[in-house]
Amino acid sequence: METKSNVLEKAALAYGPYDLPHMYELVEGVLYDDRYFFHLETGILWLRHVRKVEHPEHTHLFIDGDSGGLQLGKNVQRDLLQVVTEVLDHIRAMNGLTFLVDELLWLEDRGDIELNLVKKKG
Repeated sequence: METKSNVLEKAALAYGPYDLPHMYELVEGVLYDDRYFFHLETGILWLRHVRKVEHPEHTHLFIDGDSGGLQLGKNVQRDLLQVVTEVLDHIRAMNGLTFLVDELLWLEDRGDIELNLVKKKG
């Protein structure tokens, strides 16, 4: 992790709103690259895209980046920072084809996944 933006640091995510516009949940987790947030929820490791809250007193507060989350692991019972470091190392060691074939294609209970990898030319 060479640049400052790639350093893992603890942060908080304001997640919501839920049923009412003022209902939020605050979740602690680990921030990567200033926009990716890892957190544990009942033993499930989640990855979410987040946006920083621009406020001088809230330097480590983020909100959901309007995207769904990815479940990266189940039954996680270890230190979050250690787990995230291992997951990032594992992903960095893969190329795109390995990820598609070894990870996505063999997901349990997976339906069709729609990707748009073919770019139009001209």
